[in-house]
Amino acid sequence: MNAPDAPAAVTDAEFTALVLQAPRPVLVDVWAAWCQPCVTLKPVMQRLAESYRDRVTVLMLDADRNLDTVTRFDVRALPTVLLFDQGALVARQTGAQSFATYAQLLDARLAARAAGDAVPPVAHTTPAVSQPAGDTPAVREARALVQAGTPTVLFKHSATCSISIDVKRRYDAFVQAHPQVPTRLVVVQQERALSTAIETVTAVRHESPQALVVRDGQVLWHASHHRITADGLAQAVRPGNAAGGATGVVP
Repeated sequence: MNAPDAPAAVTDAEFTALVLQAPRPVLVDVWAAWCQPCVTLKPVMQRLAESYRDRVTVLMLDADRNLDTVTRFDVRALPTVLLFDQGALVARQTGAQSFATYAQLLDARLAARAAGDAVPPVAHTTPAVSQPAGDTPAVREARALVQAGTPTVLFKHSATCSISIDVKRRYDAFVQAHPQVPTRLVVVQQERALSTAIETVTAVRHESPQALVVRDGQVLWHASHHRITADGLAQAVRPGNAAGGATGVVP
């Protein structure tokens, strides 16, 4: 049972009713049990719930168990705190911040509501990735990777994202257990052109972390965030198995 005013948990299934349809602002702390900064932030969320109990709802969302919401609102690092009002995402803070930082955010939103100001939504989906033009080296490499005659794993990794760092351990475990399978690690911050080119030639929307299994010009399987597992990769590269079917064809 929750302590008085302790932030309650919210799930993917409850998100619309408890957050997007809520009559007052909702602060959502997106966290994970393995994330130490998330643990240090819990007392701050408790204090916010107590201080704003009649004006703002404070909720906790477990990133590992609620991937639809994590993906929908483009949460790429933990903790991330999202502020919603009248069905719109109006602010976000990444990393563990002070009580004063969140209080200032809430006070500004409450003052805007009192003044009758319109809700200014912020973008919550991954910005469109610029398309590489022409027959660039990145496009040529992406096409060569996807046209390989044997299943090949492409893994897009963000070196600044705690989720991606965690998921990369699963990719590394797969690579160690399957040294015969061709793989290509793409660190997005270092090889943005190649990451963009892979999106272009496969028509699979860019995410990070993201894994694709490709062969003969087709995408046999792809997944993102914590949907990527060593077992899932092993199943996707198994001979004769096109997990999920071909989802893209290289022109």
